[in-house]
Amino acid sequence: MPDALSRQVTFLLEADKLKEVVRLNQLSSGNRRETTAEHCWHVILQALTFADHAPEGTDLLHVVRLLAVHDLVEIDAGDHWVTDDNMAAIKARELEAAERLFALLPDDQSSEFRSLWLEFEANETPEARFANAMDALHPMVLVFASGLDDPTHEPMSAATLRDAKEARLSPFPKLWDYARGLLDQAVQAGRLLP
Repeated sequence: MPDALSRQVTFLLEADKLKEVVRLNQLSSGNRRETTAEHCWHVILQALTFADHAPEGTDLLHVVRLLAVHDLVEIDAGDHWVTDDNMAAIKARELEAAERLFALLPDDQSSEFRSLWLEFEANETPEARFANAMDALHPMVLVFASGLDDPTHEPMSAATLRDAKEARLSPFPKLWDYARGLLDQAVQAGRLLP
């Protein structure tokens, strides 16, 4: 195999490990926890479905590209609740993972994929802001829109989740209103502390 193709196959086989990374939240059925690969596929589908909430001129293909690579680092770093106490350590592990994973690709693709990942993390472009909003909303849709009684979250308050999600979702008022409504319903149903 030509070297570039060999490196691409190596990267794809490594990326296949994302199917084994189990996330903290359950599927909407409540039958099991989702994998990060399932999350990536579903959040991409969600972004395409909610495309009318993106600002005019947003490049949806670029949003899809950002979402396709945003959680590859979980192959090495895992899925975690990010808090003020652990944020620096998690960011360092994720950066190390990004460096290792994207280095598997041919140089031009390595640079491109690393740039996509960094753009998502920086959350500064319109596409990155929409991708981040989709990523923030996705677990809420699975966990709270399902209406299941089985709580997924460790004892956590709706206020904590509001604080964690607001910066990424509030630029999209209808989606933020929907997310807050999900949290209010979860509190009323006894699934979340106020």
